Parts: sequence; C-alpha cells; structure tokens
Amino acid sequence: MDSGMDTIKKNLQLNSQIVICDDSYIEIERCKRIMEYNDIYLKLKISPTFFVEIWGSGLTISDYGDCGIAVRGKIMTIELHG
Repeated sequence: MDSGMDTIKKNLQLNSQIVICDDSYIEIERCKRIMEYNDIYLKLKISPTFFVEIWGSGLTISDYGDCGIAVRGKIMTIELHG
C-alpha cells in the first residue's frame, strides 16, 4: 500500500523532497516558482497543481536554482496543496 506522499508523487510525476529540520529550517527540492514571499508568508509552486504554503516570522529564503530552496526563520505552519 502506498503512503500518502507516494500517491502525491505518482499523481504529480515528480520526485521533489521536503526536508523539515526543525522549526527554523526547511529545504524544498525542485521549487518551480516563488509565488508570494514576505517575512511571515511564503507560497511556492512545486508543479502545475502542487503548492506549499509556509507561515511564520522572520522568514528568509536562499535560492539554489534547480536544486531547490532553503527557508529559515520561525516556522509555524506548513500547508501542502495539490
């Protein structure tokens, strides 16, 4: 039986990975676009139908091109849509 993340990967046909290290650091692979960004909210497009929203305070991002991005700051909520 597939896990929820396996089902998402099959439906989206991607192998993106989200690594949550603690409440102050996240790495997200294969981010296609930064849709919205300020110090309390971040919306990322991972595929045409899959988005990640991050809420917190003092959020900053580092762009690693095709490899992904790193998010730092006080992370309070992560929402996956897709």
